Amino acid sequence: MRRILTIIIFIIVFVVGIAFSAINNDPVALNYYLGTLSLPLSIVIVISILLGLILGASAIFMSSLQLRYENRRLHKKLDTSEQEINSLRILPLTDEH
Repeated sequence: MRRILTIIIFIIVFVVGIAFSAINNDPVALNYYLGTLSLPLSIVIVISILLGLILGASAIFMSSLQLRYENRRLHKKLDTSEQEINSLRILPLTDEH
């Protein structure tokens, strides 16, 4: 069921994308530091969306790496603490009074 829903959503997005591309076919001048490039508006929008997705994914990936590092550090600290607790449990209780 989930696979069918995914296929249906993909088809709808594809059809809407084709319609969007057909409607926004006017050329747009894209000025950048080295020159000017004339592209259809739909291509400029798609490139902008893809760049945003790439930048967002890279930011999430970097955050994920930081969280993995922190998780690994905390697991090591937990293991050390558990070993210390286990070694203290083994020691006999002595009363010096």
